[in-house]
Amino acid sequence: MAQQMSTHSCKTRWVNPEDVFNLPLYEHHLVIDIRRNEEYRQGHIVSAVSYPSPSRECTEKERENTLFEFVRSYVDEYARPENPNPVVIYGDDRLETQSHAEWLSTKLCALKNDRKRIVAYDQSSSEGEHGYDSFEFFCETLADATNEIWVLEGGYDAFRSQYGFLSGNVEFTDLHPLPHQINGHLFLGSRVVPLNAGWLSQLGITHVIVSDRQEIEWEEFGGIQVLRCPAKDVDSERMAPCWASCVQFIEGARRSGGRVMVMLHGRSRSASVVMAYLVRRTDTAGLSVDLAWELLASKCWHLIDKSLVYFDQLKVWAEEEEDGLGGIRAIEDQKGTGATTTPTTTV
Repeated sequence: MAQQMSTHSCKTRWVNPEDVFNLPLYEHHLVIDIRRNEEYRQGHIVSAVSYPSPSRECTEKERENTLFEFVRSYVDEYARPENPNPVVIYGDDRLETQSHAEWLSTKLCALKNDRKRIVAYDQSSSEGEHGYDSFEFFCETLADATNEIWVLEGGYDAFRSQYGFLSGNVEFTDLHPLPHQINGHLFLGSRVVPLNAGWLSQLGITHVIVSDRQEIEWEEFGGIQVLRCPAKDVDSERMAPCWASCVQFIEGARRSGGRVMVMLHGRSRSASVVMAYLVRRTDTAGLSVDLAWELLASKCWHLIDKSLVYFDQLKVWAEEEEDGLGGIRAIEDQKGTGATTTPTTTV
């Protein structure tokens, strides 16, 4: 992420395409496309709504009027934003569009704090039937829930280059639940992410980690490589053998230019595998467990339950690496416990 600026209790942040992907988009965030109407019609980020940049010749009051009308039309069509934190703004690389993005983020932060900051706002004239005020309704939503405004660096083209399947004229109803991208080759899945070759190929997934207890329709996997781990979904499970196999599997995928999605039971159990890898990865210096948790939390927001990631076992896992014994000791310590690793299966 590049820079950030604060406007009262609302913060504006410049973010990258991965941040927007990880929202995740299927949770009905308010995404605003500020490019020209014809560009929006040709293609946009899935779920985005259009609010094109006003002409440079517009006065400040005229610009505010366009915002006022955008808000009213949005509320009339969609009611209040279902998930208004953060609000995402994107455009293109034109200076005019970038300037409008900064203006809009500042105005939205102002609306959160005091809608009367918008000169165009006149409560007496904006109320509809039964005293309903769509503009007031929108501002109350921002005030209640919006803490950040995100501006996408590189705009639509940057997002489309990484996530083309979420760009163009994709219908929101065609969108599936998405995993979270941790880095260029590693994704964190969950029980709701579809396990089929078509959807996984759109994400570029070549390798998948699942539980050996998970029922799988193997014909759905095409040529995707699958590692099945015999780890139970219980707090008492000893995870070191599973983690050792997963780290080796992920490293092999990375070296071959592949991408891995971890779907070991639910999202939080899967997160333990991701953290184990971040601690032990061999291409760069591994992270401490605390830093691995911070990185994961920054990618997944509030969606991971820390009590389910075997945090104490991860601390031991990291200490074993520092002792120079790594996964060998971990596996030897587990002998006789019934814990085994399964080989990679190509289906």
